[in-house]
Amino acid sequence: MLNLDNNEITIKCQQYESKGFIVNAEETEAVFLFESSRKAEEAICPYCNGKVNIDGWTSKSIKDMPLWAGIKQELCFICHRYRCVSCRRKSTEEIPNQYPGTRITERAANWIKSLLRNKVSIRAVQNMTGIHWGTIRKIQQEMMEKTLRDRTEELKKQNYHPKYLAVDEFAIHKGHTYATCVMDLETGEVLWVGKGRSKTDFARFFEEIEPSFITDVMAVAMDMNASYYLLFQEKLPQAQIVFDRYHMQAQFGKDVLGVVRLNEARKHNAQAKALKTSLSNLDSQQKRALKEEIKQEQKQYTQIKKLRWTLLTNGDKLSDKQTAHLNEILDAHSDLAVCYAMKEELCRLFSLRDPTEAKTAWKAWFQAAKESAIYALVHFAELKEKHIEGLIAHATFPISTGKLEGFNNKIKVAKRVGYGYRDDDFFFLLVRFISLPQPNFS
Repeated sequence: MLNLDNNEITIKCQQYESKGFIVNAEETEAVFLFESSRKAEEAICPYCNGKVNIDGWTSKSIKDMPLWAGIKQELCFICHRYRCVSCRRKSTEEIPNQYPGTRITERAANWIKSLLRNKVSIRAVQNMTGIHWGTIRKIQQEMMEKTLRDRTEELKKQNYHPKYLAVDEFAIHKGHTYATCVMDLETGEVLWVGKGRSKTDFARFFEEIEPSFITDVMAVAMDMNASYYLLFQEKLPQAQIVFDRYHMQAQFGKDVLGVVRLNEARKHNAQAKALKTSLSNLDSQQKRALKEEIKQEQKQYTQIKKLRWTLLTNGDKLSDKQTAHLNEILDAHSDLAVCYAMKEELCRLFSLRDPTEAKTAWKAWFQAAKESAIYALVHFAELKEKHIEGLIAHATFPISTGKLEGFNNKIKVAKRVGYGYRDDDFFFLLVRFISLPQPNFS
């Protein structure tokens, strides 16, 4: 019988009856006391099912979901110790509603699961419940493993097989440490995560995934990573490799537009410095003219340095003012104008849906790039032309790693919420878990 504010509350938990509760002076922790009322003749030996005698008392405490806000709660069970009459082995009376492998109640475990599903960090759950982070982590891992097993069984019953995949790497630690992620583009689920991005590292995907599950794959989107390309050609020869539009355009923007833009800007800066050295031997009128010329060179330098995002933006998305400003600069810088025109044509090629037309257009683009005599553009074309088949394939299978790139942001958020993870296997399990469709969470 519990007494609180003149209210009497009787609590019974299977064979245990409540004997009272204790709240500490700071009113931050509460302990409910339960005592076993089971008789010896009602118990049996867990080893041989024989009769037992009571051999003393012991107590066990497990943590529970609190009844009052801000007050952490424990349940203390005073239970029997038994000795078997037949085998003479000792045992302790079981605790009801204890979550397997932990010192918390089933109710507390379910509460923790609901918090974790709502993206509350383990540390925050620990501060809220007073339960050790190791226990919370164990519950989270079991929950994620069960959910993923259930999802696998569900897909097997539906006889589901992915048709389009995306593969890409993401950073997991500082110092250029990466992991590789494979996503089903139709469902958005991550099928596999593994440490590293080399051929040996990625070979584990084909060892750990069930071979029959990926037999229907028609196309795979990726960047031009040789490890991914070679392994998919070897293990899934029927799948078409599609090189990702985002990576192609991003590399062109960095390796061609960025390099040529900076080269043009440096020319103006060098010219301005050269003109400054000629000021000392001129009369006042010539100095004024030369200073104006220096000012124009410096202005050109500044404008081209600030032109980065305007050059990278698609032409149809620029305002009239931006377009006029861009055209003015391009008219005065032929190399930059050529590279910008090639960038616009590159974007157009990814919109083609006829493979024959795409093949002709890509060949013409690479030929024009190599004939431009602009070193950065020529070098880029020579490198990428080796992968022309994967670029042409985009016309047949217009897929990309865009969905996977977007999911990488979720991965970064998960790392921040958890303040990083020391156990890579646990983190990879979490990555797969957060990619599951929300309605399928159990």
